[in-house]
Amino acid sequence: MKSRDFIKLERGKSKAFVIINPKKSSVLPCAEKLIGELRKCEIKPFMDTFAEKLIKSEGVSYVEREEGFRESDIVFVVGGDGTILRAAKGAILYDKPILGINAGRLGFLSDLEESDLENVEKLVNEGCPVEKRMVLDIEKGNESILAINDVYLTKTQPGRTTELFVECNGREVCRYRADGIVMATPDGSTAYSMSAGGPVLDTTLNAIIMTPVCPHSLISRSIVFSPDKTISVGSEFSGGERKLDVVVDGEIVFCIKKNEKITVRASEKCARFVNISGRGFYEVLNQKIIGRR
Repeated sequence: MKSRDFIKLERGKSKAFVIINPKKSSVLPCAEKLIGELRKCEIKPFMDTFAEKLIKSEGVSYVEREEGFRESDIVFVVGGDGTILRAAKGAILYDKPILGINAGRLGFLSDLEESDLENVEKLVNEGCPVEKRMVLDIEKGNESILAINDVYLTKTQPGRTTELFVECNGREVCRYRADGIVMATPDGSTAYSMSAGGPVLDTTLNAIIMTPVCPHSLISRSIVFSPDKTISVGSEFSGGERKLDVVVDGEIVFCIKKNEKITVRASEKCARFVNISGRGFYEVLNQKIIGRR
């Protein structure tokens, strides 16, 4: 997978789908400012139908979300990392580039702050690189979902450990007594996996990171798998646990019971993030994580 492509919007022709998190008070003024910048650049803005009650800016069309993804040339997301993760799944399905604008706390997936919105004109004046990021296919039986950051298998009862086994291409890798296991992309390496002691990976790499959470062992470490591997994770439930929650990008999507497991593999799809700021991975890492001491 080539790590980059390029986007250049056309004045009077290109369309942008603007997605917001209406629960954050800082989002609405930021979104209105963004729409003003788009109109200066003669880019047609679309928004979700629910946003019509919140933002009544001239020149905005309000459409159902699927139509917004389908008809747009670029997706702007105003909010925090959680909002970007949820919106990115739709953008991936329609192969649309995403530009995150931070109106949350960390904003690791965001490329712009509200104070930088005048840089939107670069999209029409110069064009900008688009960085391709690996995502994961998470499968349980016939069910499948994309993970942009990570998938976390966790016990449902507090105060207990569960017995987990991990296989790679059908061969046993390890067994843990732990609270759970995180399987992360390089993008997700700076999220829960890092908090659990996992390594930080450059987002231009393609790899799958496995990190046990609170393992009952002195020597348990993360393992980094190549992207052509298929990883299976399940539990023998020999203790009091009878099921595990499967949490994808912060949301419980299903659970697994005895004799069930999930499979994790690199997806053929990818997330495409627009880079207007010109910042590289290590600059973002320093500003957003290392510098937040």
